[in-house]
Amino acid sequence: MTALRQEALQIVNDTPDDLLAALVQNLKDFKYEKIDSRNRGVTADGLDPKKVAALAAIKEWQQQHLETLKSINAEEARDLAMEEKYGPFN
Repeated sequence: MTALRQEALQIVNDTPDDLLAALVQNLKDFKYEKIDSRNRGVTADGLDPKKVAALAAIKEWQQQHLETLKSINAEEARDLAMEEKYGPFN
């Protein structure tokens, strides 16, 4: 048994019973998160596939709603939002 594993076991053994469930849950979450990130891999560009897929979905949505997006006056929308949040300004 390595010294690090022994230290980890000592920490678990010293943990009060009322905190043990939370500690075990944290360890499980950490373990599965690390396993998932190792198995997920990266694209040829070194990018996270989930992020690439999300970006592609955003671009697709933008293409589908291009006419609506073009019709939005960003400055007017910002002014309306500011007025709604902070009240009239002059």
